[in-house]
Amino acid sequence: MAVRTGEQFLVGLRDDREVWLGGERVADVTFHPKMARMAQTLAGIYDLQHSPEFRERMTFTSPTSGEPVALSYLVPETQDDLTRRRGALEIVAESCHGMLGRTPDYVNIQLTASRQLSAIFGEKDPRFSAHLREYHEYVRERDLCLTHACGHPQVNRSVGLSELPDPYIAVGVVDTCAEGVVVRGAKNLATLAPFSDEIFAPLYRPLRPDVEEDRKYCIGFSVPSNIKGLKFICRPSHDLGEPLGDYPLSGQFDEMDSLAVFDDVIVPWERVFLLDDVDLGNRTVTQVALWRHYMQQVAVKNIAKLEFILGIVRGITEGIGIGVYGHVQEKTAEIIDTIETCRAYMRAAEADAVPLEGAEGIWPAPEPWIAMRHWYPDAYARVVAIVQQLAASGLMLTPNEADLASSLAADIAKYYQAMTMAAPERVRLFRLAWDLIGTEFGSRQTLYERFFNGDVVQLRIRRYAQYDYSRAEESVRRFMGEVYGDLADQ
Repeated sequence: MAVRTGEQFLVGLRDDREVWLGGERVADVTFHPKMARMAQTLAGIYDLQHSPEFRERMTFTSPTSGEPVALSYLVPETQDDLTRRRGALEIVAESCHGMLGRTPDYVNIQLTASRQLSAIFGEKDPRFSAHLREYHEYVRERDLCLTHACGHPQVNRSVGLSELPDPYIAVGVVDTCAEGVVVRGAKNLATLAPFSDEIFAPLYRPLRPDVEEDRKYCIGFSVPSNIKGLKFICRPSHDLGEPLGDYPLSGQFDEMDSLAVFDDVIVPWERVFLLDDVDLGNRTVTQVALWRHYMQQVAVKNIAKLEFILGIVRGITEGIGIGVYGHVQEKTAEIIDTIETCRAYMRAAEADAVPLEGAEGIWPAPEPWIAMRHWYPDAYARVVAIVQQLAASGLMLTPNEADLASSLAADIAKYYQAMTMAAPERVRLFRLAWDLIGTEFGSRQTLYERFFNGDVVQLRIRRYAQYDYSRAEESVRRFMGEVYGDLADQ
């Protein structure tokens, strides 16, 4: 099967999956009033692959079927491959203006990177290596939409998983049978889950190798989103069902976050990629570098989002005449610098890509990505603060589409006009800015950028412990030898 159309994607979602929203089970995510518009947004992304303008730039020829398949499944062998994949990622990110962090290409790249590392997973049991390779081919040839879930419910993070009030709060192995492995518990954070075909659940956190009770949590697997015993509990929707003129972002781009609950789900053996090997599991968490590939999608999304925000800021500054002030120019330049810093990190990681021992293909350089993921959460929060400062009270005094169409139209035309735009254009621009940073959707965007890649404090602590200081230390030793060594000889 070649790349899917948007309609084929929507048809695939109309099954008996168990999705809960607002205390009620959702019968059909493609028709639910608080989910349908996001489903249509994703369908539009799938349709891009069939556009005459983008088809060749978003696909490559499958090595098994000869059909066009998504470039996010490509195993990059050269830097040209990385550049080509980036081009496809840019088309998707720009189509949604960077507002969706978990477009299907995100987990596609994670799965592809896992396939590149399949030899590591099969070191002790070759079946797991074969399972990863076969699963990658299965998903690629069907152009499926994947979510992933890695973390554990935040019950008590000061103790081990087996010390929680119930040993199956986190997903663990209950039993094995001829059909597969029975798992029970929950995983978060399954973003995009209601709209996914499959859920990819790798081991995410290290386990204690000397604690027998922790062994049950050593499993990595994937299952269909509609498998018996799996349900998704969604947070409240940020799509309020209001006109897009009032909520132009949250009405289209609420990718939804869910808790994935596994109630004695039978994972077929061919979908098990890691089992009961804590040493290997911990290696896959600490050494397997999936992020070295998926950070390319993250960087592309960051740039698309920042360019969109810069456009909003430019519209506001020019519209209401504040671009003449030095501090406004300085803040706008800060956003520009943030964009170009992201771009520099991305290009550096791609340019320094090299093979990785024991893995297929080439891998973007780690250091630029690490620096970017440590820096960007604070940088994005700063950009949000700049939008707040420049738009100021205009964010709170903006009418809506109903007001524009009412008997207030004359008053709105007079009091909401801008230096370079009529009132309706100004109102819609400020509604857009508010939806970006002030609504629940906007707050979720900031929270997402802060934590989706992990707690920055913990990442920096890990950086402190693992960084190679040898060049820095040698620089100081050389200097001290040059200065004090000479003095000692006198």
